[in-house]
Amino acid sequence: MSFVEIKGKKIGEGSPKICVPVMGRTEEEILCQINLINVSQNNQLIDMVEIRADYFHGLGSPDEVKRLMTAVQRELSGKIVLFTIRSEKEGGQKLPSEITDIDGVNRLVISNKLADIVDVELSDGNSSKRELVELAHDNAVKIIMSYHNFDVTPEQEFMTGKLIAMKNMGADIVKIAVMPENIHDVHRLMEAATYTKEKLDVPIVAISMGAIGAITRVSGALYGSDITFGTLGQASAPGQIPVPDLKRMMDDIERYCV
Repeated sequence: MSFVEIKGKKIGEGSPKICVPVMGRTEEEILCQINLINVSQNNQLIDMVEIRADYFHGLGSPDEVKRLMTAVQRELSGKIVLFTIRSEKEGGQKLPSEITDIDGVNRLVISNKLADIVDVELSDGNSSKRELVELAHDNAVKIIMSYHNFDVTPEQEFMTGKLIAMKNMGADIVKIAVMPENIHDVHRLMEAATYTKEKLDVPIVAISMGAIGAITRVSGALYGSDITFGTLGQASAPGQIPVPDLKRMMDDIERYCV
């Protein structure tokens, strides 16, 4: 199985990597949250930091985005930086009216190498996504391609089809996050991830959200999910677990179950 190596960390090899979301609305708030990560006693447990840029009020200004992400890269020099604009239809914030093209902001970040990884929603899978992936690879930036459903857990064939489509679009890492109604939905998500992991030579992120699905956030080593999201403050999705608890449970599962 291949892995993606960034800043000495291999996503897709060894334990699932722990990512913490940052959701400030101003540059000051974002850098303040990053400082809390840097001074936290749990800092060494964190591999990645996700900048949820759909919360950022300056997203409509290229200069503000450049200034913010330059500062973020400087402050997080030892962590993998993931830049994400989550669309409203996939659980993100309502974007400023001047943002009509999320891919355009992603192109700005990629072409200026302002993040290590950029999240790109699969959406309709149009040709602009392929161009974005090519631009990223030309600039040594990795792409997580993603699909989120905050309402239901689709059928297994639908989920595996989404993951395979992401791989075919050239994504370096593929991600799916869905909402379960019962434990059977959680099992179906894990089965889809395991099946796809066997078929694709690419790291996978597969998450069942909410309390019912929280087991998927700690057991990625069992079914093939390579990144998990934990909190040191505000959660960006239902079911996220505080980092120290998350790491302790992951270690126990890997010690006794893998």
